[in-house]
Amino acid sequence: MWHKLKQVKISKWIGFFVFVLLMYALQDSFFKLKFWLTDHQSSPLTALVLTGDREHITEDVVREVLADQEDRLNFFTLEIAEIQKQLEQKPWVYSASIRKNWPDTLKIHIVEQSIVASWNQKSLLNRFGEIIDVLPEQDNNYIALSGDDKHSEQVLNTYLQLNQLLLPSHYRIAALHSDQRNASELVLRNGISLKLGKEQKLERIQLFLNAFPRIAQKYEISSIDYVDLRYDTGLAIGWKKTENNKT
Repeated sequence: MWHKLKQVKISKWIGFFVFVLLMYALQDSFFKLKFWLTDHQSSPLTALVLTGDREHITEDVVREVLADQEDRLNFFTLEIAEIQKQLEQKPWVYSASIRKNWPDTLKIHIVEQSIVASWNQKSLLNRFGEIIDVLPEQDNNYIALSGDDKHSEQVLNTYLQLNQLLLPSHYRIAALHSDQRNASELVLRNGISLKLGKEQKLERIQLFLNAFPRIAQKYEISSIDYVDLRYDTGLAIGWKKTENNKT
C-alpha cells in the first residue's frame, strides 16, 4: 500500500513539473513570437505604392509622414490609423486610404482636394464649400468667392446656381461676394458688377440677361461700372468715372 501511494505522489510531481515546463515553454515561445512580430527588422515594410490623381501630394510628403513611425515600420505593428490621420491633416489631402500587402508592401491611395474657388483671397474652397488653408497662387484661375467663413458653403451654392443660369450666355463670373446679410454682388469677367441683394437672385440674373442686350446696343459697355438689380421693377446703371464726369 505504501509503495503504491509513493508511486502516485511521484507521478503527481512528474505531472506538475511537466506542466510547469510546458507553461514555461509556451511563455518563452510567446515572448519570442511577440519580439519577432514587433521587431521592425523581422518583417519590415520596404515597399511603398502610392496611387491616386495627385498634383500637390508627392511621394516625399508621404515618406515624411512615415518617417515619424520609423521604429514601427513593421507589417504587424504599423499604426495605420495614425498615418491616415496625419495624411488627412495635410491641407491638400481630402482623404487617404491605407492597406498592407504581405509581406512588405504598404499601399496608400490619396484623394486630393477638388478646388473650385479662392476664398477671401487668402485660402481655397473645395467642392463641398469647405475652406482649405492654402494661400491661392497669384496666377490662379479660380473664381474669387468671398464672405463670412461660416457661410462659405452657402456662398458656393449661390455661385453654382448663378453660374448655371449664365452658362447659355457669353457672360462668365469672375467673382462673387456675399455679406453677413446674404446680400450678393457678382463681378463678370468683362468688369461689370451686378448688385443682386438678398432675395430673388436667379430672377434678377434673368432680368439682366433679358435687358442687357438692349442696353449694350444703346450704350458703350466699357463705360458701365455696375448694374443694380435690387428693384421690384427695372434696374439702374452705374457709370464709370471719367475725366468728363468727375466732380
